[in-house]
Amino acid sequence: MLNQPPQGTHNTNIRNAALILMGSFISALIFILGITVGAIITRPGGMLFTGASPFPPSTGGSGLSAILPDLASSNVADESYRGRVDTALIDNVLQRLKTQWYGDMPADDKLTDGAIRGMVNSLGDQFTQYVEPKYAKILNENINGAFDGIGATIKQLASGDIQIIRTVPGTPAQKSGVEPGDILEAVDGKRINGLSSSEVAAMMRGERGTTVKLTLRREGTPKPFDLVLTRARIEVPLVTSKMVGPANDVAYVSLLEFSATANDQLTKQVDELLKQKPKGLILDLRDNPGGLLNQAVQIGDLFLKKGVFVIERDYQGNQSTLDTSDSGPAQDIPMVVLVNAGSASASEIVAGAIQDYGRAKLVGETTFGKGSVQSPQNLPNGGQLRITVQRWYTPKDRGIHGTGITPDFLITNTPADTKANKDPQLDAAVEYLNTGKTPATVTTPTPKP
Repeated sequence: MLNQPPQGTHNTNIRNAALILMGSFISALIFILGITVGAIITRPGGMLFTGASPFPPSTGGSGLSAILPDLASSNVADESYRGRVDTALIDNVLQRLKTQWYGDMPADDKLTDGAIRGMVNSLGDQFTQYVEPKYAKILNENINGAFDGIGATIKQLASGDIQIIRTVPGTPAQKSGVEPGDILEAVDGKRINGLSSSEVAAMMRGERGTTVKLTLRREGTPKPFDLVLTRARIEVPLVTSKMVGPANDVAYVSLLEFSATANDQLTKQVDELLKQKPKGLILDLRDNPGGLLNQAVQIGDLFLKKGVFVIERDYQGNQSTLDTSDSGPAQDIPMVVLVNAGSASASEIVAGAIQDYGRAKLVGETTFGKGSVQSPQNLPNGGQLRITVQRWYTPKDRGIHGTGITPDFLITNTPADTKANKDPQLDAAVEYLNTGKTPATVTTPTPKP
């Protein structure tokens, strides 16, 4: 998912480097959770778009230097190339392995995949990822709204483990007993150690009616166990809305992700809700992993007056801003935004701007803390490289990467609440809009700087 390039003052070398990296991008940058594939596991919607690669095609047998950038032909300035690699040493090691190692050498494409993955992993950034060709092909297929899969959201922990974040009601994951918090150890018997979350998500995909075996580890369960799921067609509404509260006089709208039609769908639902003259509006961004930046800006426009919406900076400190206009239909209605640990990236951009301007109260749990921008680029070998290229900051210049956004009213939905079909966070939002008072038994934290 790409949007227009950041506007700001960049020197010529940086601009040339950016153009080379972005190549034939449909637009430019994306804001994504990076550790999920769309909002739903096996769903690439909103995550993958075509881009040129800085790597020339590999010739297979000429050594690992074949995958490195050709700086002379790319016009990338020396000062912008910070990762000089001793290609002669790499070729030396490769030749020693090929001529001396007691065992069967992997195919050249496997060696290439391993070399790229090693470079990417050495960065220590879980959001910069390499996706092998076989997985990239799967993720690039069927990027529209509906898809075949199991219906779960995942994230990659700092430990490298892949964790289930949520399951969509009525989907194979939920029906088969997959639970939020489960750790995924293997897919169809293949250990997933060392794979990116994008690749793991691709392993989950498959035609409806086919099966996939998940090996899971669960807190309180003595040893890992297997669940066999039958894939199905997953069609999850991007936007849902209703009237809530004791008198059904509070408008509620939920956004699943910031995909290409998010603003159009959300605007339509908000317009319909406002016709009912509600006393307040609740925007639910819980478990929303993000998506398109341009959709975040447009959705911010629904609720905010004209002003700075988000600040972007690259590694050299070059800065640009994106602004809201003054055209939204819901700029004045009393409002609450629901967030939790699954609210990330574009969700945090919207929530952070709304909180900075005092437009609405945030209710729920501290957000994920995804304050970086990724550029996805297709490689000549059919793989995909997703590179962190920028960090973003709220209008008041708050950096949230790694810390998240602390809500105004801190309320936790426990597993017991979920099983009992209760929603204390939503109840607190309704109470606040009805009374204007801090919900009972709620601790009001001080937002992190």
